[in-house]
Amino acid sequence: MNFKDALMAAIVGNTILSFFGGAIGAAGAKEGLSSSRLAIYSFGHEGFKIVSLVLALTMAGWFSVQSGLFGNTINAMFPNAGFITHPGFAGFWGGMLMLITAYFGYKGLDALSKIAVPLIVITATIGTVAAIKSIGGWGNTVSIVPQGNVTLSAGIVMVVGSFAAGASAQADITRYSKDTKAAWIATIFGYLAANTFIIIAGYLTTLTTGIGDLPKAMLKLGLGFPALIVLILAQWTTNDNNLYTSSLGLSNMIHVKKKKITLTVGTIGAALGGLGVAKYFASWLSILGIGVPPMAGVIMADYYIIRKQNYRFKDESQIPAWNMNALIAWAAGCIVGFAVKAGIASINSLATSIIIYIILMKLRPLKIEQEENKEEM
Repeated sequence: MNFKDALMAAIVGNTILSFFGGAIGAAGAKEGLSSSRLAIYSFGHEGFKIVSLVLALTMAGWFSVQSGLFGNTINAMFPNAGFITHPGFAGFWGGMLMLITAYFGYKGLDALSKIAVPLIVITATIGTVAAIKSIGGWGNTVSIVPQGNVTLSAGIVMVVGSFAAGASAQADITRYSKDTKAAWIATIFGYLAANTFIIIAGYLTTLTTGIGDLPKAMLKLGLGFPALIVLILAQWTTNDNNLYTSSLGLSNMIHVKKKKITLTVGTIGAALGGLGVAKYFASWLSILGIGVPPMAGVIMADYYIIRKQNYRFKDESQIPAWNMNALIAWAAGCIVGFAVKAGIASINSLATSIIIYIILMKLRPLKIEQEENKEEM
């Protein structure tokens, strides 16, 4: 993509992520629930397990992808160090390292992020300046015509896809926020400001060097090993969150301690990462960017429009086992997102699920709603 379209894709994509990630995150902050637990009220106390499974498998897939990218980074740093830095093996042992902070839960994620995030910002800034200088300035940079032909719509879908699952699972982290305002501010800043900046920094680095492999591009710019170490930290702070959310989702389905789930999923994910799951990266993003937002759309529509931010029935036995309205709306959103070529697929799928769910819930209200109405009368 040219710079103008890349910037537009990053801004629009992250605006979408801010919207539904913020809505899910604020609901989690108010109710003190993770995303998969919020889904109980819209999908049912059995149906929510499908949401948990989708989030778990999606984030486990991301864990594998990031582990593979870690292996590539290590190989770029030490290409002649033998088997220990082979991309496949390094991807495996790197994934096992990332498992450590996820194993200790939220405290582990928080401790690493406080160290890594400031370093990531500094390094990304230095890298962006170096990339622009390497080609003779800003004018020369934006005049480069990329050889690819990615459309603006496809670019937006890829940006949304890069964090679609994370935005849908936003409540897993923001449930610890002091209030909904804090959850909204953190989410909007995280996506619209920080994520847009990181995407464009990576874009400029790749554009100016002509190298799609970020570690090798950074070395070409003369940023050296310190920059690659920070890149490793960037991968680590993302990937421990992926494993944390995946394990949290699975713990809602199987009666096993979350730490044991983390060890099992992390080991399998690290092995798959070493086997090269990362090569399916772009296709994975496109599927996520269209298929995950409508799931979040159902949760949002139920919480903000149908229930009006009032989940009074705290006893899960009051909630039906399945809400077919939610499943139909989710399926409809996916179909529209993949089938309709006009517009932006991620927005199409999200909007469709919200509209369909509201209509179905008006036409076929759940039994719990009818009981509540009787109490009010």
